[in-house]
Amino acid sequence: MESKNGKVVLITGANKGIGKEIARQLGLLGYIVVLTTRDQKAGATAVEELVAAGCDAHSVQLEVTSADDIANLVTYLEKNYGKLDVLVNNAGIAIEWDGKPTNSEKIRRTLEVNLIAPYAITEALVPLLSVSDDARVINLSSQLGSIDAAENMWQYISTFMTVGYATSKAGLNMLTQIQSKTLGIKGIAVAAAHPGWVKTDLGTDAAPMEVDEGASTIISLVTIARNQFPHGQLVHKGVRIPW
Repeated sequence: MESKNGKVVLITGANKGIGKEIARQLGLLGYIVVLTTRDQKAGATAVEELVAAGCDAHSVQLEVTSADDIANLVTYLEKNYGKLDVLVNNAGIAIEWDGKPTNSEKIRRTLEVNLIAPYAITEALVPLLSVSDDARVINLSSQLGSIDAAENMWQYISTFMTVGYATSKAGLNMLTQIQSKTLGIKGIAVAAAHPGWVKTDLGTDAAPMEVDEGASTIISLVTIARNQFPHGQLVHKGVRIPW
């Protein structure tokens, strides 16, 4: 492991999949990684694994749609670190991919978790991000949220274009663009990342990419030089994707 660099990274929904892999890779690069999980036991297990690998890892319980949990998260970070350098809004759901028809409740829940929660969490953490001299917010989006892709690649991606998920990611893309303007003037850089189709619970074993490769886009956004950060863009492996 590289020596600690003093930078604190918060990754939501990180007890497994891409989130945990992001934490592992950044932890081995010397970042202090804080994982949020809905289940305390799952968080503790993930942290134990990461610490054994040589990471400075910690976990906080967070149901991303809970205002009380978000407030407790802010208190935890204030008390333990006094700042936040990087926020990775990783937590997300795709509950329409269950083989059953989409309905309004599924869409509502998906928007709550995939769009409204990242907004609320980011807003709550702006004061702590503002303390950092290199603050970054990275929203995990998807090419399925690209209107350009929906228009021009429909024959390839239509199977995955469920109303709630695709719309939530399109909304997250717009949120990223708005945040890049409103938070940019506060010194906070913001970008969206498309990790790719990755072998996770969400992506299934049919996905062509391994988890470590899926994490690579986010790792690059965290570690890239400040003057090269793709502020206000949606990117995959360093390449900009049309909104």
